[in-house]
Amino acid sequence: MSETLIREYYACFNERRFQDATTLFREDAVLENIPFGKKHSGGDGYVRFAQEWNVAFPDATLVVDRVDRRGDTLFDVHLVGAGTHRGILDVGMFRFQPNGAQATLRLRELLEIKDGTIVSSSLSFELNDLIAQLSTVDYSELAARLERIRQLTDELARAQGNSVLQRDVADRLGPQLDAARKALRPHYKR
Repeated sequence: MSETLIREYYACFNERRFQDATTLFREDAVLENIPFGKKHSGGDGYVRFAQEWNVAFPDATLVVDRVDRRGDTLFDVHLVGAGTHRGILDVGMFRFQPNGAQATLRLRELLEIKDGTIVSSSLSFELNDLIAQLSTVDYSELAARLERIRQLTDELARAQGNSVLQRDVADRLGPQLDAARKALRPHYKR
């Protein structure tokens, strides 16, 4: 019974039958997305979660690699998710702009199933893997900022012993460092 429910659960996602999946959850089911600390509850929470990912990856599929039973009610599901990054993915402190990348992500979902319904779901994956696949680095902007930082580094060396000049260079260096970081890591909102 539980393995049939698990297959149906992922089929609902892959076939975009999100509303159908709501019947698989207990009304007070707890759904967690561990890397981002997001929590939802029940079937409606699942729909919100699935739609967020569907916006970012409209062709996403989840393939069950294996299912490990962890007890009478716990199932550790190993998944491979794949899709094209076509929409904004806003997760916690990260905001990934669509870049058209073909992303493949290994995920794990711990499902607790009781009386034929999902009572809890905890989804996890390697955040750094997601960042590496979805970040778009503006290399020309990064190179320009690094060149300006190099010039300011030289000015700072020449200002040795002159605290007024050092402060002036440091004040001009700060925005260049921030701009270089933004070019290198555009996924950070801050």
